[in-house]
Amino acid sequence: MKFIYRIILWLSALMLVFMTVWGIFFYRALAEEIVDETDDMLESYSADIIVKWLSGVEIPAIDNGSNNTYYIRKVSPDYAASVPRISYEDAMIFIAGKGEDEAARIRHHIFMDKDNSYYELTVAVPSFERQDLINAILQWMVFLYFILLVACIGITVAVVEYNFRPLKALVEWVKSYVPGKKNAPVPCNTKISEFRTIAVATQEAADRFERQYELQNQFIGNASHELQTPLAVCTGRIEMLLDSDTLTRQQAEELTGINRTLQRLVRLNRTLLLMTKIDNGQFMETSDTDIVSLVKDSAEMLDEIYGYKGMRSEISGDPSLTVRMNEQLSSILVSNLLKNAFVHGPSDSVVGISVRGRTLTVTNDGGAPLDKDRIFKRFYQGPDKKEGSSGLGLALVRSICDRYSFSLEYFYDGRHNFRVVF
Repeated sequence: MKFIYRIILWLSALMLVFMTVWGIFFYRALAEEIVDETDDMLESYSADIIVKWLSGVEIPAIDNGSNNTYYIRKVSPDYAASVPRISYEDAMIFIAGKGEDEAARIRHHIFMDKDNSYYELTVAVPSFERQDLINAILQWMVFLYFILLVACIGITVAVVEYNFRPLKALVEWVKSYVPGKKNAPVPCNTKISEFRTIAVATQEAADRFERQYELQNQFIGNASHELQTPLAVCTGRIEMLLDSDTLTRQQAEELTGINRTLQRLVRLNRTLLLMTKIDNGQFMETSDTDIVSLVKDSAEMLDEIYGYKGMRSEISGDPSLTVRMNEQLSSILVSNLLKNAFVHGPSDSVVGISVRGRTLTVTNDGGAPLDKDRIFKRFYQGPDKKEGSSGLGLALVRSICDRYSFSLEYFYDGRHNFRVVF
């Protein structure tokens, strides 16, 4: 999830909680205030009626054209003593002017006239207007919540997007960073101290990595160069001993085994040296290379080599695919992909080779799926190690693809598939 989306979700949730709590308190406070105002009005109305009743002044008729309603009835002393002198309630009451029942706020007031007779005055004011007002306020509160939410999210997104530009630039730099290549300096054009600290730390880490990467390449290159001479000397001496007439059968077999091991070391040394040269960009010459022609040549040669296993290749797709790259590296890329399929494929199987558009796909049968996160790493050979395999073939293919920004992927659909998009 993107950082800005997470902010929006958190902001929406917190705003909802805040507005809900605030709305509940505001609604209750408003309702209580309206009730208090209604009770004050009822009190004033009741006092006016009682004063007029006791003074003998004509009081308003019950059906006076307003929605206010009152009733006066005589009650016994026992009833007057058993109930509160003044009480309020919410109930349904009949409104004569409308001829129907309405919700109302009612005030009961017990009073006594000059003859010591007790009366109960019931004054009622319809509450439908109050409820309508409360409902309208509640609707406006909901509307206000969405307006505030949209405004806060819009402002927050704008502020975050504007202030996070340095971080975005840093992320883009990290995504485009390629070890061993000429990379641009880490962007640090910001006044925000935290982002400047991150940029400086990233640049220092990149510089350390580049130094270590260069030292590693130098070590591999130097070691490979230094190993070439002693390996060649050992190979020559073993071959010379094998030509001797005084060797026993057992000694010859031992020397042959040692020679095979030395040859494997020679191939391993050459491959490491080649990968170092690729990483160092020493293959600068480029030309238009026909990948299909290279595929046919490699497939024909491998068909002969692995014919004893009953293996063969099938080529399909477009008749040509021209790619501009170093000719030697293109040959290594194609031959390593095909050789990997033949080496790890079972006997009497078919290696599929497809060239369509700018995509080369090589497939072969085999066992379980391979670890696609490790398949292109150096010295990884999978669960079934093959004799003579150095574990560098696919790593070399990866180095070449990275050199030219080709896409390389592995997937399993019942068969092992290696795909290069040029």
